[in-house]
Amino acid sequence: MTEFPIGIDLSRYQYSADGKQKPNFDVINAKCAFVGVRAGISWGYTDQWFRYSWEHLSVPRLAYHVIYPGEDARRQTDHFLSIVKPGEHDRLALDMELDHGMGKARITETLNQCLRYILEKTGRYPAIYSRANWINQFVAVEDLPPNLDWWLAHYLARRPAPLYTPEKDPPPRLPNGVSRWLIHQTGERGNGSEVGVASYYVDTNRWNGT
Repeated sequence: MTEFPIGIDLSRYQYSADGKQKPNFDVINAKCAFVGVRAGISWGYTDQWFRYSWEHLSVPRLAYHVIYPGEDARRQTDHFLSIVKPGEHDRLALDMELDHGMGKARITETLNQCLRYILEKTGRYPAIYSRANWINQFVAVEDLPPNLDWWLAHYLARRPAPLYTPEKDPPPRLPNGVSRWLIHQTGERGNGSEVGVASYYVDTNRWNGT
């Protein structure tokens, strides 16, 4: 697995509830090859620690935003881009894992609109974060632009708490119609203290490339 650079993802959950315990970014920047940071959710929520995390990273950064499929796509992506001012080498990702009772056609159309708006504003499609089973059920991959970058979650079975669960070896399971992956989220119960976060557990990721 060492041929795949390791990263983690951060949100307010990697800080203590009162904010007094923060991640140690000296440790994160030393141990991680890249870091994903949650920017916000839909059109109205901003992660309270996004800016702090974003500004303290010296490794390649990826900002992700949770999409609500029943809400207006432009409003959500405008909110995303109001939080993140991506630099030339920063990446964006859409977190697609909520259906909110919407069907495949509506979810696919919302996703397509978000992809087009971000391409229009930044000149580049965002990656898509999800998992194979969810995409197979809720997204018509054949209706999406070709050659998108995929950040796919696929874990080993959880060990009982408080044990940590090892990473799953890449590659992740791919959705139907997808032939390549950019990032594999290899676990959700990694050792937080090893990488300097305040939370007990941390999500782990592997990058498919250098």
